[in-house]
Amino acid sequence: MNIAIVTINQENAATASWQAAQDFSGCTLAHWKIEPQPAVAEQVLDALVEQWQRTPADVVLFPPGTFGDELSTRLAWRLHGASICQVTSLDIPTVSVRKSHWGNALTATLQTEKRPLCLSLARQAGADKNATLPSGMQQLNIVPGALPDWLVSIENLKNVTRDPLTEARRVLVVGQGGEADNQEIAMLAEKLGAEVGYSRARVMNGGVDAEKVIGISGHLLAPEVCIVVGASGAAALMAGVRNSKFVVAINHDASAAVFSQADVGVVDDWKVVLEALVTNIHAECQ
Repeated sequence: MNIAIVTINQENAATASWQAAQDFSGCTLAHWKIEPQPAVAEQVLDALVEQWQRTPADVVLFPPGTFGDELSTRLAWRLHGASICQVTSLDIPTVSVRKSHWGNALTATLQTEKRPLCLSLARQAGADKNATLPSGMQQLNIVPGALPDWLVSIENLKNVTRDPLTEARRVLVVGQGGEADNQEIAMLAEKLGAEVGYSRARVMNGGVDAEKVIGISGHLLAPEVCIVVGASGAAALMAGVRNSKFVVAINHDASAAVFSQADVGVVDDWKVVLEALVTNIHAECQ
């Protein structure tokens, strides 16, 4: 089987980390390198079609993210193939893929006979930032073309910076039940040496930064310690912390689903527990 791995603007660590976890033995791999970063898909779609016509691939893999999703879908349409976005794995013998559905509550296995099969990868937490693609792969460069005539101008509305949550060793995740004063939550997190994130339900209640959403529609994290408070344990939220090395759940409801996904569970008022934890940590440090 011929597999083309597409990277964009040298950002290949996430793709390489995913590829290292797959069994591609017996496959012929090629690296289609798009550089520099295109502004819109129209700059590279024609070039991708031409590249596939010169060096056909059974599977074309695109990196995670909305741009990868768009390229996967539109290239498949142009080549009369099939597209599946945000996949988590690819099984070569059966040419089947797995992906999450229903807020990460269900994992689906999908197959199609159409070729090429264009795939985009799901976002991953804890991907190896130093991962590299296999050496010896044939590398084919794809240079973006000119901007389309209909695109008058491009304006960057904000600078994209990495949120401290993505690098934090300790994370405090606050759910809808954590309706304490935000300053108090921030103070407790600071004393615990943790960054604060919130469930989508908590953010929708207002008063907290929407950029701090944890879960399938927000940050996917892999901290050393994750403390989840005031959250029931919905699959969409827990998808954001499932790669944590150690999960502590605090909830006054003993039947909350969050406990089934935690290494340690405490049935109590979360504020009381965190205050006691802060006191113990400071006592040990003295």
